[in-house]
Amino acid sequence: MHKGIRLDVRLWIEGEDEPAHDFAEHTIKAVREMLAAGQFTYPKLQETIRKIEEDTSWEEDENP
Repeated sequence: MHKGIRLDVRLWIEGEDEPAHDFAEHTIKAVREMLAAGQFTYPKLQETIRKIEEDTSWEEDENP
């Protein structure tokens, strides 16, 4: 039986970066690469990334 599910995943990513470097662009690329690498572990699951974008609406108390 073929099944599908939509997941809402919220990630908090921290790391060191140069002050003038676009941290959002860099981390979005890294997350895409991590998800692609995971496809080798679960080849029977097909993933479609519809959107990855920076969430600028978070509040200080939501930090992990």
